[in-house]
Amino acid sequence: MTTADLVAAYHFACETVRGDAKVGEKTEFILPDGSSMLVHETLALDPKSRIELTFEPHFFGPDAPASRCIYRIAEEGPVCKLTCEHYELPAGQEGVAEGWARWAASLKSYLETGKGLIGAAS
Repeated sequence: MTTADLVAAYHFACETVRGDAKVGEKTEFILPDGSSMLVHETLALDPKSRIELTFEPHFFGPDAPASRCIYRIAEEGPVCKLTCEHYELPAGQEGVAEGWARWAASLKSYLETGKGLIGAAS
């Protein structure tokens, strides 16, 4: 979840991701047409347990307001539980929930099979 090349392997819509997750650094998700879909800036990073980041949705337009996300990873016996929390979501951006579901499904597929659900956006 912090290495651009690995994220690109399971992101449902973006084949290219630029920038590893490092505090103060940006990660950009690039659509197949070369346009920017989304930018995250890593705000806090506690390896294997918590990542806090901004969520700048360029798919709503270049001036769309950003919100904030937290990924929480918790060990539960022999498996891990991933929770994605999305805060300060501006009005009109409620549709991102569907994208989170596709992202999570593709990540799960990638972890189980080594192959994400690329193209699941259609």
